[in-house]
Amino acid sequence: MKKILIIFSVFSAFVSFSQNTFSCFVRDSTTKEALPGVTIVLEGTTNGVSSSAGGKALLKNIPNGKQTISFSFIGYKPIKLSYEFPLKDTTDIVQILLPAENENLEEVIVSSSRTNSRIDDLNTKVEVLGEEDMDEESTVVPGSITSILGDLSIITIQRTNPVNGNDAIRMQGLDARYTQIMRDGLPLYGGFSGSLGVLSIPPLDLKQVEIIKGSASTLYGGGAIGGLLNFISKAPKDSAQTTLTFNATSLKEYNLNAFTSKKTGKLGVTLFGGANFKTAYDVNGDGFAEVPEQKNVTLHPRVFYDFNSRTKLIVGLTTSYDTRLGGDMTAIRYKTDSVHTFLQKEKTFRNTLDANLSGQINDKHLVTLKTAGSAFDRTLDYSGFIFNGTQYSSYSEINDFIKLKKHNIVVGANFMSESFIKNNSDSVSFHNYNYNTIGSFVQDEWQVTGKFSIQGGMRFDHHNTYGNFFLPRLSFLYKVNANWSLRLAGGTGYKVPNLFDFANPSANLTDIQSSVKPEKSYGVNADINFHTVLFEELGVQVNEALYYTHIDNPVTITTNAAGQKMLQNGNYNVNSYGTDTYIRLSFKDVELYVGYNHTDALQETSTTYMNMPFNPKDKFSTTLAYDIEGKWRMGIEGSWSGNQYINNNVRVHNFWFLAAMVERKFKKGSIVLNCENLLDMRQSNYETIVTGPVNNPVFKPVWAPLEGRVINLSYKITL
Repeated sequence: MKKILIIFSVFSAFVSFSQNTFSCFVRDSTTKEALPGVTIVLEGTTNGVSSSAGGKALLKNIPNGKQTISFSFIGYKPIKLSYEFPLKDTTDIVQILLPAENENLEEVIVSSSRTNSRIDDLNTKVEVLGEEDMDEESTVVPGSITSILGDLSIITIQRTNPVNGNDAIRMQGLDARYTQIMRDGLPLYGGFSGSLGVLSIPPLDLKQVEIIKGSASTLYGGGAIGGLLNFISKAPKDSAQTTLTFNATSLKEYNLNAFTSKKTGKLGVTLFGGANFKTAYDVNGDGFAEVPEQKNVTLHPRVFYDFNSRTKLIVGLTTSYDTRLGGDMTAIRYKTDSVHTFLQKEKTFRNTLDANLSGQINDKHLVTLKTAGSAFDRTLDYSGFIFNGTQYSSYSEINDFIKLKKHNIVVGANFMSESFIKNNSDSVSFHNYNYNTIGSFVQDEWQVTGKFSIQGGMRFDHHNTYGNFFLPRLSFLYKVNANWSLRLAGGTGYKVPNLFDFANPSANLTDIQSSVKPEKSYGVNADINFHTVLFEELGVQVNEALYYTHIDNPVTITTNAAGQKMLQNGNYNVNSYGTDTYIRLSFKDVELYVGYNHTDALQETSTTYMNMPFNPKDKFSTTLAYDIEGKWRMGIEGSWSGNQYINNNVRVHNFWFLAAMVERKFKKGSIVLNCENLLDMRQSNYETIVTGPVNNPVFKPVWAPLEGRVINLSYKITL
């Protein structure tokens, strides 16, 4: 018996001695940031672990001898390293540096959160279209940002005006006025200037687009009830860069865009210049232009100056001049006559000057002062009615970002103004206005444990016409492990009435009555996120989101007995319930995105409901892309819009929208052949768009594409 025990003990000791452990800390090879969720596997076995939120991992049960360990993570090149076990120093934590798949790949930092946090660490659900997306889109559809935004299942691009071709963004089934649009954190696109021409921003001028889903009014003030989009401009890199894009389409649209940047010592400069031209086009042959004639020129220079490593200044100027001509094709091509009288001429001139000064006071305080002023002049000649007005807007803010051991705190105050002035125009029933809002806000992101964080925020706004608004917000983030995370957020919002959210200037548009109340909202968003790497090469990301938004005192426009258009509060509430699901898969050179959104957006009373118009209740989106590095890139994308209603609860047809592209890459550029709307889906396939006499036409509400199939050929060159 003793011999058996001795043999067993020796065997146990041998087994114990031959089973080793490997402790490591995985980091990004460039930024040296910890990488959570890295898959670490002992080659030839199923023995593996994932790195923790802090980048640490412990691999157990490793036999003696020379062993190979593999490390893989989405967006990074997999590596294999060999070690002789047992290790000489078993107490040492091995540092593993993973190189990015693309040497220029940068970590996604979100500025809209005000804490400049990594996207995975945010308590608020944010979708980011990054620099790589912008670079690809600048070749595929270089004229505007509209196409790539429309690929997302949560966003619906709505044609708000069938004559001038303006588009707007709808999120979570809500009207476009509930989505706040910003450029570099500056909310200047409201009122008379509105979203007119905003989606014409070329992607070549952008670093990324940040999309916050759900109420974000606590962060930036009123307006962000359904969501927020922040367009982030490019900054200069260490090496000089110049890019040119040329584009032509089958609808006789031509684009020429150029971007250049350079950094020398403390001084950096970027300059974007773009010119876009469209010829009026009658797609369905009814005598009216579905595509208006348009000429647009944009200049956007920015200067960056680093006083030292802690203090930085950015100054920028954006100038955009746009003319549009829509309506009767005969009147557009030649001139109006006794029959062909319907012609809409529009000229806009937008100028914005902005400055951002940031200073790192010490290791805990980063103080930022930003200010901007904008002038927007719009002239409208609408079948004989002539109107000209100018809107002056400003936004100024000071905030202090306080970084403590377990708290990221932002405290700040801001002032926003919006002044509208009528210039030489025909007689109208509305008057000039001057709105001022002063606000203060605080946000605290508390890292309770390594896995759980709470973010609380409060904002107080005082509006000179509509009084005081108190906006609390609370959100939670729980990282179950390196692969799973959960978010829950709730917030409030408001929107003050504005005439130009609902109608173009006209002779019968009248002032807002004092009885009209501002809209107020509250909403809840939740999401579950999962990501991993399977079989060392298949990257998987799954996100399931739920949301609910309630709006009191919704404002609507009506026509009274005297024929005047006026605003009033509806006798209903707005409720939007929805779910948004997407899956992203990446395997070697192939990427697949599949998204599905279902939204019930309703105008509800205690006994009845109406469907919110222009909200596809069901939207399915998918994108499949294949890339041969340095040579070819090709892709196909599709979306299905279903169960959509327009005014008076009238349901319209479901439809598919497909697009495909192929790109040939060269050392200094690329050429792209792209086709939007492969199936030639047009609203005119289902109904007559224009009714009534030629000199006084009536246009149907736009719920589907009007342009039909569009083929474009573009060329990009990088110097």
